[in-house]
Amino acid sequence: MKNNQFIQSIAIVLFVIQSVMLHAQDKNDSAINIDTEQQINNLFETWNTNKTPGAAVAIIKDGKILFKKAYGLANLEFGIKNSPSTLFNIASNSKQFTAYALLHLVEEGKVDLGDDIRKYIPELPDFGETIKVKTLMQHTHGIRGITYLLGMAGWNIEDVISREVVLKILSQQKELNFSPETDFSYNNSGYMLLAELIERVSEKPFHRYLDEIIFTPLEMKSTVLFEDYQKVIPDLANPYFFDGMGYKKGIRNSKDIVGNTGIRTNIEDLSKWIINFDKEKVGNQALFNTLAKPGILKNGDTIGYSCGQIVSMHKGRQVVSHGGADAGYRSQILRFPDDKVAVIVLTNDGSLNAHEKAYAIADIFFDGIKMADPVKTNDSKPTKIVVKGTLKRYEGKFELQPGFIMEFNEKEENLYITATGQGTFPLETLNEKQFQIRRISAIITFIEGDNGNFDTLTFTHNGQNTLGKRIQYKLDSATLEKYTGIYYSPELHTSYELSVENGVLLAKHQRQESTRLSPLGKNRFSGNTWFFGTFEFELQEDMVKGFRVSADRVRNLRFNKVAETYSY
Repeated sequence: MKNNQFIQSIAIVLFVIQSVMLHAQDKNDSAINIDTEQQINNLFETWNTNKTPGAAVAIIKDGKILFKKAYGLANLEFGIKNSPSTLFNIASNSKQFTAYALLHLVEEGKVDLGDDIRKYIPELPDFGETIKVKTLMQHTHGIRGITYLLGMAGWNIEDVISREVVLKILSQQKELNFSPETDFSYNNSGYMLLAELIERVSEKPFHRYLDEIIFTPLEMKSTVLFEDYQKVIPDLANPYFFDGMGYKKGIRNSKDIVGNTGIRTNIEDLSKWIINFDKEKVGNQALFNTLAKPGILKNGDTIGYSCGQIVSMHKGRQVVSHGGADAGYRSQILRFPDDKVAVIVLTNDGSLNAHEKAYAIADIFFDGIKMADPVKTNDSKPTKIVVKGTLKRYEGKFELQPGFIMEFNEKEENLYITATGQGTFPLETLNEKQFQIRRISAIITFIEGDNGNFDTLTFTHNGQNTLGKRIQYKLDSATLEKYTGIYYSPELHTSYELSVENGVLLAKHQRQESTRLSPLGKNRFSGNTWFFGTFEFELQEDMVKGFRVSADRVRNLRFNKVAETYSY
């Protein structure tokens, strides 16, 4: 399970990563001292232009907003600035609202957390084990991650995806990732199903139910649930990401996909929600305690995840937190319940590390000093100090954990990384052998062996070093030919054609880019697209019968070999 948690921790933080700048703006409503305010502004100093997306931040103390400020642009096309009233997609921070809504139904006696989910959504398959409602909130249900299933099935991020499609794909699954309550795997399937359950039990649309029990009584008048991609929302910041050359729009076309994401709100409305944990205008302390109660596995292990929130410690203080990432939006909410302090960071720049900034703001507020940064992860462009051509020696694939691969390629005098289940992005050069993933304050150091080759590396993150070794297993074209053919997944109702081109085994789908398969060992390959991780081929009497594919949030999905080639 440790390997799985390692992969999850990397996957959650490795999103589209690139350099950005913010533009600080507007008059600030502040009740903090000038020095503290200046240190917070310094966190966004290098973004201080009129050409980048931005952020909105707030500090709440004892039920009052002490500090709120916005930076950068909400809209690059028209030069519209962000403000404290600008709406952002808070992405997975929507989960705590979904969990609250479920617990509200529990208090009304309409739902029992120990019930089998199939009591409410009977079209889900019977996996032979009880999947309790509570496990959907805690990510211990074992259901495969819908995002990766959609990618494997040929869906693209620009496609209009509906809840009907999600339910259909989940209802076609024949296996779980793991037995319920024996492991933790963060994915969106559980919270999408919770939204469906809440609608069926409350007999009201999900957005209307949230309005009635949360938004209206708390006077969160600007907050909107984005349940239709065609919906017009005033004062909404546009999402962007930096692709190495310039900013592009983030796209997410979802139709009634809620529960896991979807809430558009601002720092002013979110502050009302946070203040309510102490004021209890809606809900009660018993319900809030359940929201923040860590999950427990069958073996007695406690997980940090509770119900749409993560409970942990930060420098001796308990913190209840959650982050969010969707298209070009990022969000982070921190609550320090013993201190009655909270920090909010919302951004429409997919490359801004909301997590890092939120904790930096908390440190400044509590300690009066800027958070230490041992690798000086500023946001300026890296200085190229590597001799031309030397980056080629780092090219190749390195395995950090079974199934988690980092691939490096040189392009235009920059070193690019592609990690299992992630996109491709450039690294920042620190020195000849050391490179930085600025957004997560991680360092990759290549280690030279006695033979002069660089076959090992260390990945340094949060004070921990993980060793990676170069994958050197190779197969010739003749050997690769035995894996070619047409493979079909009855759980996804989709097919892939595997063929060998220029000595490389490729998995082709008519709606996706080709996946390059690189050998890891006997009958074991890794894929280079975000939705494919590792392939394990199954043979009988040396004849390939199929393969099972695993990714970050999908395990052992079977594809059967059905033909040698397509017949037209």
